[in-house]
Formats: sequence, C-alpha cells, structure tokens
Amino acid sequence: MSNPNDKKFKVIIPARGGSKGVPRKNVRILNGRPLIAYPIQAAQKSKYVSDIYVSTDNQEIAETAKRYGATIIDRPAKYATDASLDIHVMRHAVEHLNDYGDIIHLRATTPMIHSHIIDEAVEYFVDNPECTGLRSAHEAPEPAYKSFKKNGEYWEGLFNGEYEGDYYNWPRQELPKTYQPNGCIDIIRPNHFMQDMALHGNKILAFVTPFAHEVDTIDDFKIMEAIYG
Repeated sequence: MSNPNDKKFKVIIPARGGSKGVPRKNVRILNGRPLIAYPIQAAQKSKYVSDIYVSTDNQEIAETAKRYGATIIDRPAKYATDASLDIHVMRHAVEHLNDYGDIIHLRATTPMIHSHIIDEAVEYFVDNPECTGLRSAHEAPEPAYKSFKKNGEYWEGLFNGEYEGDYYNWPRQELPKTYQPNGCIDIIRPNHFMQDMALHGNKILAFVTPFAHEVDTIDDFKIMEAIYG
C-alpha cells in the first residue's frame, strides 16, 4: 500500500434544496443529527482530508453545514434543478475554488459513511494512479443477469447477446456478480472531467463497500430511522 500521508484531498458535498421525494431532505434529522452532518463529520475524522465544502443553493442547508464545520460554495440556481448533473456542480466548484486537485465526492443522501471507508478509498486510489476516478458500489442482492427489459409486450433478457437460453433463471451463484453504485464515496479528477462530459473518466476504479443505504424517498428515510434511529 502506498503512503498517501503527504497528499490531502478536499471534500465536496453537493446538497441542493427543493427535494420533492423527501422535503428538506439534506437537513432532515436522523438520530439527532441532520443528514448533511454525517458526511461532514466523517470527513473531519479522515486522515486524508484538508478542506470540506458543501455546494448548495439553499440558505438553511448552508447555515446547517456551516454549523458543523463546512465551508459553503454558493451554487447557482441553474445547477440546482432536478435535471442538474453532478458534473455541472463539480465543474462550478472547481472554477469557484480555482483548484484542480483531486476531489472526494460525498453525499448527504448516503449518510452512513465512516472515516475508515474514506481512508481506505483514498489509499486504494493513490495506489492506482492510472485510474481516471474511483466509484463505490456494493454487491447487488440479485445479479443484473436475472433482470429483464420490456420489448413490446414481452420480457427480454438484458444479456441475450452474451448468453443463450433462459440464463436469467439460472441460480445466481452461476452468474457473474454485479454491483450497484451507491454514492458512498467517489474520488474524481478535474484534469479529466473539466475536459469532457465523463465525470469519472473511462478507467473507473472499482471500490466495493458494504451495503449502503440511500435516501431518495420518505420510505427510505423511515427505513433509516428504523435501523439507525
């Protein structure tokens, strides 16, 4: 393992207002703390983090994030819509900070990130300098090979060109594992994504984490309350 002690990373946490699935999602209280506090505090405990920024268009989120120790990047409204892409948010942050150093990307919507996971991701990233980015994922309970797409009135396997027969009925142990991106932690390189529209580039380092709960709906939040409340 490389020793990245001389390399520190800035953390950027996008957190816009206006969530329709869970109103005030990023400041909603879970086990006594707002969701936005979880990634901020995990980053504060990491060995490899220098600065923590929250990119937001929302005053309540900004005030809450500052209270927990983050620096605010004021995000323009055009980058805070339902159609806004992470790459637009990150490009704005890079231009605002005038800093092309590599970025740890955390999310309040995947709040149960731990500092040791951040440190492990950084060490893995530093050990693989040829990658264009790192992205976290956990193993899917059912491999994607057992999934269908709809073709007119009929189901069709996703990998019909790769397998013959009804491979989607095979035992999952006989099919390749597939992984669900979970937003737990990404590491991205402005030297790549400022040049094109691929946020993680074409050599995405695979970082496997334990299952990570994401908050997209009220039901997701209720599940998190039941587990962590």
